[in-house]
Amino acid sequence: MSRSGAKRLRLSPTQLRAALLAAISIAAFSACGGSNADGTGRNASTQIATGTSSPPPQAVATIGPTATSTLRDLSYRVQGGDTLGSIGERFGVTVDAIIAENELSVDADIAVGQILVIKGVDPALAGAEPPAGAAAESPIGFYLAMPIEGACLTTDDSQMPNAPREYRYGTHEGVDFFTGFACVDVPIGQPVLAAYEGTVIRADEDYRELTIVDLNELYDRTAAQGYTDPGSLDKFRGRQVWIDHGNGIVTRYCHLSGVADDVHVGTKVSQGQVIGFVGDSGSVEAVSDPGYNKHLHFEVRVGKSFLGAGLSPDEVRALYEAVFHLR
Repeated sequence: MSRSGAKRLRLSPTQLRAALLAAISIAAFSACGGSNADGTGRNASTQIATGTSSPPPQAVATIGPTATSTLRDLSYRVQGGDTLGSIGERFGVTVDAIIAENELSVDADIAVGQILVIKGVDPALAGAEPPAGAAAESPIGFYLAMPIEGACLTTDDSQMPNAPREYRYGTHEGVDFFTGFACVDVPIGQPVLAAYEGTVIRADEDYRELTIVDLNELYDRTAAQGYTDPGSLDKFRGRQVWIDHGNGIVTRYCHLSGVADDVHVGTKVSQGQVIGFVGDSGSVEAVSDPGYNKHLHFEVRVGKSFLGAGLSPDEVRALYEAVFHLR
């Protein structure tokens, strides 16, 4: 979603330190598909010079309950030179298991930066568990879950915070989850999940869709002003649910087609609870071509601004990889 002018984010010392560390350590990787490999096939494309060794495996997050008390499930970010065969050997699982778990085709290539779910890994091969209190490394002090089940962070910077929105003289303030960019389909009606526990402070249960007259008035106003004012921006976000997580941290879920029946202002929600459903409310396409612009616009608010305001695309990506515990 495209919405308003950026403000400089004011982080606490702990948050700023985490943000800087995240920005320094961000990995540069290609999103291209890989070439075929011998034997097991499915190489990752690579930008590593000939003769250099591949980077060490990056187990980026524990993603759920383990199959048994002695095995771990994890996510793995594909590195240059990886094949499904080498990944399977590294973690002691079969190529077929990786293909099945990630719904890959048998002859699929894998790409540098792609996230693969690896289940049933011996702890000795999986690497160290995240340290106790690791959430302190998050720029907001705790880790968020994806608001769409099975989704990943988009690789398209235009769908990330700070991307320009020239049509309304503003700036994008959140992360978009679109089919084709989120690693899963994001259809109308897809459940939207609370990214963290908290208290609902807004739930647009009685929402009235904007008309073409409303939208034209908003566009005319932004053109006359040269920026998107907060009131207009709020209307462009459509139907919304906001969750307060304390300490000035609020998450916003926008363009919804509906709010879950058990979600109201004051409701205490848990991480992963269904709070609403994907839609296209607030967009011009909701009037001209309903269902075309379906997606979730998700914001992390810190005080009066949004997480990553005023930062470069690489710095923004580092922050959101940190907050979703992807590194």
